[in-house]
Amino acid sequence: MSKKNDNVSADVQEVPEKKKIESKYNPSMLRECIFNGMDASAILARMEIKHRQTLKQYVLKLMSDDKTYYEVKGLYLKNSRRPKVNNKMELKIYLKSLDLQGMVISDGDEFSVLVEDQKIILTKV
Repeated sequence: MSKKNDNVSADVQEVPEKKKIESKYNPSMLRECIFNGMDASAILARMEIKHRQTLKQYVLKLMSDDKTYYEVKGLYLKNSRRPKVNNKMELKIYLKSLDLQGMVISDGDEFSVLVEDQKIILTKV
């Protein structure tokens, strides 16, 4: 018969631990921010939360815990007033969501583009 080696520990590879993401949910701070009348963007900055959806989940959890309805200004607003550039360097502006102050715009209208002092100015041609 052959001899067995007791060198089992050398064959076992160490598995790196997964990084555990800790929640930034702090009910007392969130409650304080809401009672002070802070809006959603101020709460995001104060609690160092990156996404508005995360704040929505935290507010819903706080409402469930406290069994009270809390209203946070600016939490459920559409963000179409502040268009963003996508990864293709495209900027899409949805005119339905803007106050055009009586300007009549129809399909096929053209605009000239002017960049001046960190502003993009569109002028109807």
